[in-house]
Amino acid sequence: MNALRAAVVGVGMIGSLHARIYAEDPRTSLAAVVDPDEERARRVAEPLGATWYSDTETMLARETVDLVSIATREQDRFAPAIACARAGKHLLLEKPLAPTLREAKRLVAAIEATDVRTTVNFTLRSDPRYQRARAAMLDGTIGEPCTFFARRRGTNAGVETYAPWTDLLISTAIHDIDAMVWINGSPVVRVFAEAVVKRSSEWGREDAVMALLRFANGAVGSLETSWVLPSTVPAPLDAVLHVVGTGGGVFIEGSNHGLAVADQEGYRHPDLTHWPVGPRGVFGDLQAHVAGFIGDVLCGAPTTVTMQDALYAQEIVAAMKASFRCGQPVTFPFTGEE
Repeated sequence: MNALRAAVVGVGMIGSLHARIYAEDPRTSLAAVVDPDEERARRVAEPLGATWYSDTETMLARETVDLVSIATREQDRFAPAIACARAGKHLLLEKPLAPTLREAKRLVAAIEATDVRTTVNFTLRSDPRYQRARAAMLDGTIGEPCTFFARRRGTNAGVETYAPWTDLLISTAIHDIDAMVWINGSPVVRVFAEAVVKRSSEWGREDAVMALLRFANGAVGSLETSWVLPSTVPAPLDAVLHVVGTGGGVFIEGSNHGLAVADQEGYRHPDLTHWPVGPRGVFGDLQAHVAGFIGDVLCGAPTTVTMQDALYAQEIVAAMKASFRCGQPVTFPFTGEE
């Protein structure tokens, strides 16, 4: 079997992991990486045996590739995604789709006008714990769903790194929003959210958000998210999901799989869930999602996360923002634009 040729556009922290995964998967070869920061592009490409470029158009003109990960900031995603889609390249888009719901709808419409296979990187859907939670919902193990509780707490490194260009809900909590909708399998009919603005006020961002989601099947979801804790906390990203039904429940705690490390620098709960790197390369949820996308392209299977799934999660984010700005619940379908 000839390996699929892959490219990655945007090789910051996440994009560089995409590049490694394509280079390490025997079904793909990493042909190229693209980043406007030429030094960063070169630093990622050369050890992996790939060619680097500073713009997508030049890469497309010079390289033969089958699939492309678009891992730029959401502000910079539209142009390279559309260029690759119109060139017939299958796409793996990082989330969120775009900075606003209006722009996300525009992106989805433009890509859907082509015939390329496209997925969006909501990594929790590739986490076996979240998959088991969904199976327990589908097979009736926990009865009728009653409540969902999702928590995703980050440290103030999130404010320093991300607040200048993105926000807490769209960059972080959108994973848990998508997970609750996916596991429950029922549409949202109403959201109510409250936000706290302190350290992030200079960028017009929220430091913490708490929200309630009412689903059409009667279940209620509760979301807590923040990026205010000091960097001294053991887990840099504390994530929890509790699902309670009439016949039982499913409870997911943390991302360290029970591992704790104590040394002269302190006590830590290392992440073994999202994108850890081991002796054989990148593994965890991110690797599983990229590997699944490769398999979907090879065999023509439906993608696990569609652009419409991602658009719906972004619609919920927009409704939450509208709610905490007006101080009232917001009903669905959401007719506003964020």
